Amino acid sequence: MARAISVKIPTAKVIEMIEAKIAEITDEIASYPARKAQYLVEREAYAKAVVERVGSALTTRGAELLSNEDYDNAVRVNHNYQNRVELTIGKELLDGLVKPVEPTDPEPKNYYGRSYSTKREELEKTLRLLKMTEQETITSSAYNSVLELL
Repeated sequence: MARAISVKIPTAKVIEMIEAKIAEITDEIASYPARKAQYLVEREAYAKAVVERVGSALTTRGAELLSNEDYDNAVRVNHNYQNRVELTIGKELLDGLVKPVEPTDPEPKNYYGRSYSTKREELEKTLRLLKMTEQETITSSAYNSVLELL
């Protein structure tokens, strides 16, 4: 039977990794409002481009597009359960238009163990703990729990 290997990781390297991740998260948080504002502008421009493209396609090829024979290149008109009109636009009508991607929140709250906090808060707690220790190495199991946050 094989023996378990006890691996020790230098505490200084783990502290450097945590500090780099905290700095990265802080930069993402600082740039998030600008990225979100840019996304809103791009989404508005995308919506206008879609309306313009579909409007011009309907005026030039309306009868052809309203036929239900070609689902990828058609415009279908439906009513939903609230009797609202829904237009379904085929994907070929929107070729060349790139839908903007919404930036993700850099600091979402989540459960880490029993605490409900952000990743940065958990990393800061771990960093304070590692800076207080006088040990030069940590165990691989402690390192694995830090890796989950990184």
